Amino acid sequence: MIFGLGFISLAVAAVSAAPAALSARQSTVGPQCAGLGPGVFDVAYNFTLTAWNATISTNDTGVPLVLGQAGAVDGAEFKVFSTWASYPFNDFPLLTLLHGGLFGNGTYGNVAQASQVEAGDPPSFIIPPQNPTPQIYCGVADTDPAHGGYPQLAVDGDTDSFSLCPTSGSQVNIIYKSTPNNYGQYIYDECYDVKLLMLGLD
Repeated sequence: MIFGLGFISLAVAAVSAAPAALSARQSTVGPQCAGLGPGVFDVAYNFTLTAWNATISTNDTGVPLVLGQAGAVDGAEFKVFSTWASYPFNDFPLLTLLHGGLFGNGTYGNVAQASQVEAGDPPSFIIPPQNPTPQIYCGVADTDPAHGGYPQLAVDGDTDSFSLCPTSGSQVNIIYKSTPNNYGQYIYDECYDVKLLMLGLD
Protein backbone atom coordinates (compact mmCIF):
# COMPACT_ATOMS: atom_id res chain seq x y z
CA MET A 1 0.00 0.00 0.00
CA ILE A 2 2.88 2.38 0.76
CA PHE A 3 4.21 1.87 -2.76
CA GLY A 4 0.79 2.56 -4.26
CA LEU A 5 0.30 5.78 -2.30
CA GLY A 6 3.76 7.07 -3.16
CA PHE A 7 3.34 6.29 -6.83
CA ILE A 8 0.04 8.15 -7.05
CA SER A 9 1.46 11.13 -5.13
CA LEU A 10 4.46 11.41 -7.46
CA ALA A 11 2.25 11.19 -10.52
CA VAL A 12 -0.10 13.89 -9.27
CA ALA A 13 2.84 16.19 -8.54
CA ALA A 14 4.33 15.61 -11.96
CA VAL A 15 1.30 16.73 -13.91
CA SER A 16 1.55 20.32 -12.66
CA ALA A 17 4.89 20.63 -14.45
CA ALA A 18 3.56 19.43 -17.79
CA PRO A 19 1.39 22.07 -19.50
CA ALA A 20 1.45 20.16 -22.79
CA ALA A 21 0.55 16.88 -21.14
CA LEU A 22 -2.67 16.22 -23.04
CA SER A 23 -1.05 16.02 -26.46
CA ALA A 24 1.74 13.87 -25.03
CA ARG A 25 -0.79 11.53 -23.44
CA GLN A 26 -2.70 11.19 -26.67
CA SER A 27 0.42 10.13 -28.58
CA THR A 28 1.51 7.52 -26.03
CA VAL A 29 -1.71 5.83 -24.95
CA GLY A 30 -1.74 2.13 -24.22
CA PRO A 31 -3.21 -0.66 -26.35
CA GLN A 32 -6.41 -0.67 -24.28
CA CYS A 33 -7.31 2.61 -26.03
CA ALA A 34 -6.94 1.32 -29.60
CA GLY A 35 -9.74 2.32 -31.94
CA LEU A 36 -11.19 5.06 -29.75
CA GLY A 37 -10.22 7.93 -32.05
CA PRO A 38 -8.08 11.09 -31.90
CA GLY A 39 -9.41 12.34 -28.56
CA VAL A 40 -8.28 9.35 -26.54
CA PHE A 41 -6.08 9.63 -23.42
CA ASP A 42 -5.08 7.35 -20.55
CA VAL A 43 -3.74 9.82 -17.99
CA ALA A 44 -5.97 12.30 -16.14
CA TYR A 45 -6.14 13.70 -12.64
CA ASN A 46 -8.66 15.06 -10.16
CA PHE A 47 -11.91 14.27 -11.93
CA THR A 48 -15.31 12.93 -10.95
CA LEU A 49 -17.71 10.67 -12.83
CA THR A 50 -21.38 11.02 -13.65
CA ALA A 51 -23.84 8.67 -15.32
CA TRP A 52 -25.59 10.38 -18.23
CA ASN A 53 -28.69 8.96 -19.85
CA ALA A 54 -28.75 10.33 -23.39
CA THR A 55 -32.42 9.40 -23.80
CA ILE A 56 -34.07 11.08 -20.83
CA SER A 57 -31.45 13.31 -19.14
CA THR A 58 -32.66 16.79 -18.31
CA ASN A 59 -29.13 18.20 -17.99
CA ASP A 60 -25.74 17.89 -19.68
CA THR A 61 -23.97 16.06 -16.87
CA GLY A 62 -26.25 13.31 -15.56
CA VAL A 63 -26.18 12.04 -11.98
CA PRO A 64 -23.08 12.07 -9.73
CA LEU A 65 -21.34 8.79 -8.96
CA VAL A 66 -19.40 7.84 -5.83
CA LEU A 67 -17.60 4.72 -4.68
CA GLY A 68 -20.31 2.75 -2.92
CA GLN A 69 -19.88 -0.20 -0.60
CA ALA A 70 -19.46 -3.71 -2.01
CA GLY A 71 -18.34 -5.79 0.94
CA ALA A 72 -15.07 -6.66 2.64
CA VAL A 73 -12.85 -9.57 3.62
CA ASP A 74 -9.98 -9.78 6.07
CA GLY A 75 -7.45 -7.19 4.90
CA ALA A 76 -9.40 -5.81 1.94
CA GLU A 77 -12.45 -3.68 1.21
CA PHE A 78 -14.38 -3.47 -2.06
CA LYS A 79 -16.17 -0.59 -3.79
CA VAL A 80 -18.37 -0.09 -6.86
CA PHE A 81 -19.72 2.95 -8.68
CA SER A 82 -23.04 3.95 -7.11
CA THR A 83 -25.22 7.00 -7.57
CA TRP A 84 -24.72 9.57 -4.84
CA ALA A 85 -28.50 9.65 -4.39
CA SER A 86 -28.49 5.95 -3.45
CA TYR A 87 -25.27 6.05 -1.41
CA PRO A 88 -24.86 9.60 -0.03
CA PHE A 89 -21.26 9.24 1.16
CA ASN A 90 -18.19 10.36 -0.75
CA ASP A 91 -15.03 9.10 0.91
CA PHE A 92 -13.17 9.04 -2.44
CA PRO A 93 -14.09 12.42 -3.95
CA LEU A 94 -11.61 12.44 -6.86
CA LEU A 95 -10.39 9.91 -9.39
CA THR A 96 -7.05 9.42 -11.14
CA LEU A 97 -6.50 7.70 -14.49
CA LEU A 98 -2.87 6.61 -14.72
CA HIS A 99 -1.74 4.79 -17.88
CA GLY A 100 -4.98 2.85 -17.99
CA GLY A 101 -5.24 2.18 -14.26
CA LEU A 102 -8.11 3.85 -12.41
CA PHE A 103 -7.82 4.96 -8.78
CA GLY A 104 -10.10 6.55 -6.22
CA ASN A 105 -8.34 9.13 -4.05
CA GLY A 106 -9.57 8.94 -0.48
CA THR A 107 -10.26 11.86 1.82
CA TYR A 108 -7.79 10.48 4.37
CA GLY A 109 -5.02 9.52 1.96
CA ASN A 110 -6.21 5.99 1.22
CA VAL A 111 -6.39 4.76 -2.37
CA ALA A 112 -8.92 2.47 -4.08
CA GLN A 113 -7.60 0.56 -7.10
CA ALA A 114 -9.88 -0.49 -9.95
CA SER A 115 -9.96 -4.21 -10.65
CA GLN A 116 -10.53 -6.16 -13.86
CA VAL A 117 -14.04 -5.73 -15.27
CA GLU A 118 -16.16 -8.70 -16.33
CA ALA A 119 -19.30 -8.57 -18.48
CA GLY A 120 -22.41 -8.60 -16.31
CA ASP A 121 -20.64 -7.22 -13.23
CA PRO A 122 -20.10 -3.78 -11.72
CA PRO A 123 -16.70 -2.16 -12.27
CA SER A 124 -15.11 -2.63 -8.86
CA PHE A 125 -12.29 -1.31 -6.68
CA ILE A 126 -10.14 -2.85 -3.98
CA ILE A 127 -8.59 -1.18 -0.93
CA PRO A 128 -5.63 -1.31 -0.40
CA PRO A 129 -4.24 -1.42 -3.97
CA GLN A 130 -2.79 -4.66 -5.29
CA ASN A 131 -0.07 -5.24 -7.89
CA PRO A 132 -0.20 -5.21 -10.83
CA THR A 133 -2.75 -2.53 -11.70
CA PRO A 134 -5.15 -3.57 -14.51
CA GLN A 135 -4.52 -1.14 -17.39
CA ILE A 136 -7.99 -1.25 -18.96
CA TYR A 137 -9.40 2.29 -18.77
CA CYS A 138 -9.22 5.28 -21.15
CA GLY A 139 -10.81 8.67 -21.54
CA VAL A 140 -12.30 9.81 -24.83
CA ALA A 141 -12.61 13.55 -25.43
CA ASP A 142 -15.40 14.96 -27.57
CA THR A 143 -13.48 16.39 -30.53
CA ASP A 144 -16.56 17.70 -32.35
CA PRO A 145 -16.39 21.52 -32.04
CA ALA A 146 -20.14 21.76 -32.57
CA HIS A 147 -20.91 19.45 -29.67
CA GLY A 148 -18.52 20.34 -26.84
CA GLY A 149 -19.50 17.46 -24.58
CA TYR A 150 -17.59 16.03 -21.64
CA PRO A 151 -15.00 13.26 -22.07
CA GLN A 152 -16.29 9.72 -21.59
CA LEU A 153 -14.71 6.87 -19.66
CA ALA A 154 -14.07 3.64 -21.57
CA VAL A 155 -13.16 0.18 -20.33
CA ASP A 156 -11.48 -2.27 -22.69
CA GLY A 157 -12.06 0.19 -25.54
CA ASP A 158 -15.81 0.41 -24.89
CA THR A 159 -17.81 3.52 -23.89
CA ASP A 160 -21.22 2.13 -24.85
CA SER A 161 -21.92 -0.81 -22.53
CA PHE A 162 -22.55 0.77 -19.13
CA SER A 163 -25.91 0.69 -17.36
CA LEU A 164 -27.35 2.00 -14.12
CA CYS A 165 -29.10 -0.81 -12.29
CA PRO A 166 -30.91 -0.87 -8.94
CA THR A 167 -30.01 -3.60 -6.48
CA SER A 168 -32.17 -5.44 -3.98
CA GLY A 169 -30.70 -3.09 -1.38
CA SER A 170 -30.67 0.68 -1.56
CA GLN A 171 -27.76 1.19 -3.97
CA VAL A 172 -28.08 1.91 -7.69
CA ASN A 173 -24.85 0.74 -9.32
CA ILE A 174 -23.01 0.97 -12.62
CA ILE A 175 -22.93 -2.37 -14.44
CA TYR A 176 -20.82 -3.28 -17.47
CA LYS A 177 -22.77 -5.25 -20.10
CA SER A 178 -25.74 -5.91 -17.83
CA THR A 179 -27.43 -9.29 -18.15
CA PRO A 180 -30.51 -10.96 -16.68
CA ASN A 181 -28.23 -13.80 -15.54
CA ASN A 182 -26.57 -11.87 -12.73
CA TYR A 183 -27.17 -14.12 -9.70
CA GLY A 184 -29.31 -11.48 -8.02
CA GLN A 185 -26.67 -8.74 -8.05
CA TYR A 186 -29.10 -6.24 -9.59
CA ILE A 187 -32.58 -5.91 -11.09
CA TYR A 188 -31.97 -6.25 -14.82
CA ASP A 189 -35.46 -5.20 -15.93
CA GLU A 190 -34.94 -1.79 -14.31
CA CYS A 191 -31.50 -1.09 -15.80
CA TYR A 192 -30.98 1.68 -18.33
CA ASP A 193 -28.01 2.57 -20.52
CA VAL A 194 -25.71 5.44 -19.57
CA LYS A 195 -22.44 7.07 -20.55
CA LEU A 196 -19.80 7.71 -17.90
CA LEU A 197 -18.80 11.37 -18.15
CA MET A 198 -15.51 12.67 -16.76
CA LEU A 199 -15.97 16.08 -15.12
CA GLY A 200 -13.44 18.57 -13.74
CA LEU A 201 -10.37 17.27 -15.55
CA ASP A 202 -7.11 19.04 -14.67
